[in-house]
Amino acid sequence: MRKTWLAALLLVSTVAGCGVRPSAVIAGAPAPVGPANAAVLYFLSGGQPVRVLRPLAEELPPASPVDLLAAGPDESERERQYTTEVPTGTAVLDQTPAPNGVTVTLSVGVAGLSSKAVDQIVCTARDSFGGSAQITLQGGGSVRGPLSCPLPG
Repeated sequence: MRKTWLAALLLVSTVAGCGVRPSAVIAGAPAPVGPANAAVLYFLSGGQPVRVLRPLAEELPPASPVDLLAAGPDESERERQYTTEVPTGTAVLDQTPAPNGVTVTLSVGVAGLSSKAVDQIVCTARDSFGGSAQITLQGGGSVRGPLSCPLPG
C-alpha cells in the first residue's frame, strides 16, 4: 500500500511540476510548397497578375526575377494560358535601397509601360525583396512610384 501511494505521489508531482500548461492551438505559417530553387514571378491570367513559381535549374545561377519575367512565360506556363505585358529585353540595371523600399532601375523607359506591366514588375520585385517593400521604378528618364503590389504578399 505504501509503495502504491508513493508511486501515485511521485506521478502527480512529476506531472504537476513539468511546467507545461494547456493552451489553445497555435497556428503557424503554411509550409513552403514547390522546388527549393525557384523564382516567384507574376504573369497575367485573364488580364490579372497571378503568382507563379518557376523552378530553376540547380546548376545555373538565378537571373533577376524581373529579367525572367521579361523573357516571358516558358512552355508549361504558356500551356496554362499565362501571358505578360513586360516588354522583351526589360532588364534590371540596378537595385538600391530607398527610405520607403527599393528603387529598381530598368533598361526601358518606365513611362511607356502599361499598368499591367508595372503591376507585374512591382509584384515580382516586391517578392524578391522579402514581400513588403514599396518599389520605385526608374528608367528612360522617368520615375514611377513608390508603388505597392496590388496583391497580398
